[in-house]
Amino acid sequence: MEHTHEHTHTHSHDGVEHTHTHTHPHDHEGHEHTHDHVHGAAAGEEKTTAVLRYMLDHNVHHCAELKELAQGLSGEAQHQLLHAVEAFDEANGHLAKAIEAMQK
Repeated sequence: MEHTHEHTHTHSHDGVEHTHTHTHPHDHEGHEHTHDHVHGAAAGEEKTTAVLRYMLDHNVHHCAELKELAQGLSGEAQHQLLHAVEAFDEANGHLAKAIEAMQK
């Protein structure tokens, strides 16, 4: 089941406040495991897709945890942690696109 997540955060640079909104698609199928026996290249691609789905789901949860931790911080520490959240979101978007491309 594919869906999107959006988050917004605000931070400032040199006293000027900026708000960033990011949206990325992903699904939560990474925890479903099949026991089909596929041979050859298809087996390798199936395993790769499963690993990518797991990693995407895992990263989404870490991203949410980092965002929550950032709410308890201030100043440069919060600013940097929110940039880490942005990086996770960007990486998650790329992972989702890679999974999608493998499904075609």
